[in-house]
Amino acid sequence: MKLKFLSLFIVFLSVCANGQNAKAILDKASSEFSKAGGVSVSFTLNNEFVREKKTYSQDGTAFIKGNKFRIEVPDGITWFDGKTQWVHQKGSGEVNVSNPTREELASISPTVLLNLYKTGFNLTYKGEAKDRGKAVLQVEMVPQKSGSDVSKFLLKINKQTYQITSIIIYNTDGNKTHLLVNKYKTGGNYSDATFRFDRKANPNIEVIDLR
Repeated sequence: MKLKFLSLFIVFLSVCANGQNAKAILDKASSEFSKAGGVSVSFTLNNEFVREKKTYSQDGTAFIKGNKFRIEVPDGITWFDGKTQWVHQKGSGEVNVSNPTREELASISPTVLLNLYKTGFNLTYKGEAKDRGKAVLQVEMVPQKSGSDVSKFLLKINKQTYQITSIIIYNTDGNKTHLLVNKYKTGGNYSDATFRFDRKANPNIEVIDLR
């Protein structure tokens, strides 16, 4: 009985240590990000569709300031000003307006995770690994709330700079999204208008309000 209790106690301590390590890593990454000012990121996005056995890949650029971002990919542009999101699919002639959930935001922008991890997620440190030849720290984030389309996030964070190098998003339907950060530039000076859809500059685009 004592051995069983000790075994359980050791497991408990291990789980607690993992949780503390994971939070400490994300705290450090969040702190470094907050010091960076405006950030531009070039990335590659690989979407893996399990049932279709297909992978769709595209490159893009993101401009980020705090919890605001603009993401540009060949298919279109997404703006988020901290509350409202605009999504324009190129060639569609319309832009959809919404107030996204925490999980939806986290699956769109890698750095948004650095503002969301403190509540609503179970954190686990998954150890060190190599990501394109560089040492990274791996942290798993699992949403505590049931009903999310995302089952978990796996973040890889550069051990030296504490910048996110990649994220794997595991969806509940079995599909996966792998975001690879190719270039990370800090110190950008972006106005708030950068992160909002400009209706005056796009009078021919229909606004579809989904809020």
